[in-house]
Amino acid sequence: MSQARSAFAAYRSATEATVSKQRIVQMLLDGAVAAIQRAIDGFEIEEFGLRQQTIHNQITKASAIVSQLRLALDLEIGGDFSKKLFGLYGYIGEQLIQGNLRKEAEPLFEAKRHLAVIQEAWREMLAGQSMGATVETSSSRPASAPAAERVNFNMSV
Repeated sequence: MSQARSAFAAYRSATEATVSKQRIVQMLLDGAVAAIQRAIDGFEIEEFGLRQQTIHNQITKASAIVSQLRLALDLEIGGDFSKKLFGLYGYIGEQLIQGNLRKEAEPLFEAKRHLAVIQEAWREMLAGQSMGATVETSSSRPASAPAAERVNFNMSV
């Protein structure tokens, strides 16, 4: 193993040992949202081959992250909340697939919108944990908000 690879392996091991699972989820959500945005930005690339490749690669990256987030859910311990989130991740995955197959941005905007809600709720929960409190984001969302935005993210993780 090269010196650079062994250094990276040591860094990765130390990072995994010191970063909480909740923070890892936040990083994954951030990565998925960023990849979707890069795919959307890819529609602006003029050169056809590069545009197609950029869109495909970024959607594939976002899809892999969403799939892992979905698989990581514990449907028994998480109860109804986890089941709803499982379904929402499935819907987001379908939107990413449609955006990739049709090379259209609209399904990507839809996927990003839903992931951004989860991302923000997760960020608020982590902030609440760092202050020693849990955060109930549903009370800060208007009753007229879409159902996905009114999900109660008050949970102990």
